[in-house]
Amino acid sequence: MLSPENYIRKKARSLPIYECRINEAWEDTHLVQLSVARSHINGNITACFYLVDLLCLGVKDTDFMFNVPIHKYREYIEKINDGLPSVDIAYELAHNIVYAGVEFAEEYGFKPHKDFTAITRFMLEEDTDDIDLIDIECGRNGEPTYVRGPFDDDLKVKKIISQLEKTAGPENYSIIDEDDDYEEENKFDYFDDMEFAEKKDMFFDLNNRIDKLSEEEKERFGPLVSSLVDDVIDLDQHNKYYDELFEKLCLETDEEIIPNKLLGLSPNDQTVLDDLKLQFIDIYKLILENPKLGKKELKVFEKETKIMSAVSFLELQILRMEDSRKYPKRLQEYVQKYPNYSMIRLLWATELVTSSEISLSDIPDYPFNAESFFQDRTIIHPIEYLNFLLLHAFVIPSENDLCKLEAFDSVLNNLDLLEDDEAGIRAIVLIHKVNQLLTLLKQ
Repeated sequence: MLSPENYIRKKARSLPIYECRINEAWEDTHLVQLSVARSHINGNITACFYLVDLLCLGVKDTDFMFNVPIHKYREYIEKINDGLPSVDIAYELAHNIVYAGVEFAEEYGFKPHKDFTAITRFMLEEDTDDIDLIDIECGRNGEPTYVRGPFDDDLKVKKIISQLEKTAGPENYSIIDEDDDYEEENKFDYFDDMEFAEKKDMFFDLNNRIDKLSEEEKERFGPLVSSLVDDVIDLDQHNKYYDELFEKLCLETDEEIIPNKLLGLSPNDQTVLDDLKLQFIDIYKLILENPKLGKKELKVFEKETKIMSAVSFLELQILRMEDSRKYPKRLQEYVQKYPNYSMIRLLWATELVTSSEISLSDIPDYPFNAESFFQDRTIIHPIEYLNFLLLHAFVIPSENDLCKLEAFDSVLNNLDLLEDDEAGIRAIVLIHKVNQLLTLLKQ
């Protein structure tokens, strides 16, 4: 039996089109709510839904319903129509709209929603010459136009504007926002009007007083660093690195599936209860919040289970959070004991990368692709993914290429991460960007 996701990937294109629908005013707003439905031999419906921003961001969101009775599908469409009336369209138009949005967004470094790449694009036919080409207008006057959504917080808006600054260039894009003051503030006009030398002096001044900055100065420091980095990096090289890193780091995750390998066990081990797996995850999260409480829960977990690989990994997490001197020695001991446990191997690789005693090229598995740790796996757990990205948050700075480090920062904009996880990685990246800027600007 195929899962719904795998069925869509492998068999959806063999199902006949039932209907395609789109919101009535899409040509005026350029914000598209589109659905493609196919029918099964039993009369049920599988449908995929796409939220497409033709002005800038491409496929912003996507979802699907699988093998549902037709009345369930109709109820869902009617619910959508209550807020956004829709009409029937030909499949060819639906196909062209989705892929026009994807291609236009990718010109400016915006990737489609990860579920589009992983699942819902397989509901559409392959984008080949077999599909009649229909010209779909994207952007305004050919330039990207970002419309701030009602749920776009300030951080998200800053990321998008920063991306447009890099890829479209200043004054080659526009922003639609009810708050005009917000738009001006987040286009970094404060720094655009400054000479490079003036920004450089401000950077050294703020960095020298980094522990004593006012709240306003703290808010300015990050954008100042971004502005300086933009001044010194090569845009074409940045975009090249971006494509390479996105391809490498955009992995499919699923927190509902807890693989045995997350605990260091064989995939065929059927003895592990789901309750123990959930307990492992709860303790891991608790350790990140409060290592002391996590230590108490780990003792209980150790008594209840014989999964010593998982216990060892959690122990290492506590030692790392406490910045214990025991951590390096214990880590070396456990990586020898569990040489195939990806979570401990990720910690070991990170430790080697941050060590000054070994060069990157001498570290096993460098440059650390997903296959190095998650062989033959197409889906990993978010905990595995976070540790994989944390490794790269140290690897990429160690390569001493500010352009590549900035590209990694840009890639983070388009990965599906929890807000706290993303903030933690960005904090590491910012520290390294500051250090590399210090070296570069002192020359």
